[in-house]
Amino acid sequence: KSIMAKTLSIGFSQVSQSKEVREFLEDSEKTADEQIQSFSKIMHADNLPVPKSWETEVNTSTDAPFSDKLMMYHIGFLFQAAQAYHGTGLASAMRTDLVAAYEGVILKNLMVTKKWFNIMVKNKWLEQPPLAPNRKEIAKEK
Repeated sequence: KSIMAKTLSIGFSQVSQSKEVREFLEDSEKTADEQIQSFSKIMHADNLPVPKSWETEVNTSTDAPFSDKLMMYHIGFLFQAAQAYHGTGLASAMRTDLVAAYEGVILKNLMVTKKWFNIMVKNKWLEQPPLAPNRKEIAKEK
């Protein structure tokens, strides 16, 4: 998922119409790359094959085939699906190096998905879910 998220982030950032979305996609590409490098180091140290990257498959087009909204949905889905996979990995890992890697990746993903959510809500591409009432603020209103 991280390899696909990185590749799509690169391609989508080339064609995004919104500066805010483009900056988010550039940040998500860096985040995905950090995650790939983190797990690649562990795999390399254990003499395991590291999956091939797909960045070379991104062409140089700057014409948007999709809306910013659809591109953001795809990136958000990949990061949220990765969260589920990483959580499962964390729960089942019996190696401390993997636990540490999963914890770092999960925390970084939470920051990325928070930015993603804020952009989606700001652009009215996603609704703000109902929130719990802030009882302290309500008490101050009297």
